[in-house]
Amino acid sequence: MISLLMLIIALAITTHLVNTLGATAIKNTLWVIFTSLPTNTSQDVRNQKALQKEVVRLRAELRGTSSQDEFAKWAKIRRTLDRKIADLEKLTGSVNAARTKFDTQAGFVRWASTSGAGWAVSLWYRREPIFWIPEGWVPGYVEWGLSFPKAPIGSVSIQVWTFAVAQVLRVVAPVIGSLITSVMFMRKPVAPMPAGSGEKVKEEL
Repeated sequence: MISLLMLIIALAITTHLVNTLGATAIKNTLWVIFTSLPTNTSQDVRNQKALQKEVVRLRAELRGTSSQDEFAKWAKIRRTLDRKIADLEKLTGSVNAARTKFDTQAGFVRWASTSGAGWAVSLWYRREPIFWIPEGWVPGYVEWGLSFPKAPIGSVSIQVWTFAVAQVLRVVAPVIGSLITSVMFMRKPVAPMPAGSGEKVKEEL
């Protein structure tokens, strides 16, 4: 079973990653995944995209048809276009309503699996020591502060440990991100110079 110490670290890292990536990006990714599943909403999204393409095609065809020389054809296209636009507006309203409901549910799940989970764990284990401090290592008032609010004196409370992990992540995460970016940039292949380009440069000089 995972220790309480490691559980807090895992929750802190997860929360930091979610906050770094951003709620909007996560919701958009989850929406793409959700709409790729065989559901009614997925079918509505596919129908919406098909109708959008059809409306664009009909508008282009209508612009290319003379309302005077080809009135019958123009009127038929106009009626079809109006009907497709009405269907598209109705379907778009349904998709938007489903997206709003999905975003609300996804936001709750995101909060419950990060900040909410951290808050619940901290509340449930508020009296449990994360680890014990060797006797005599720190003064009594420091021991009291490290055990705040309700852990046994001489131990580190879950609230203090959670705060310490969060502060370390704020300092370490940007450094790790910069290192990863630097490594990826260094591994990026450099396009070779075309043959003879060096001679052309020398001639220009």
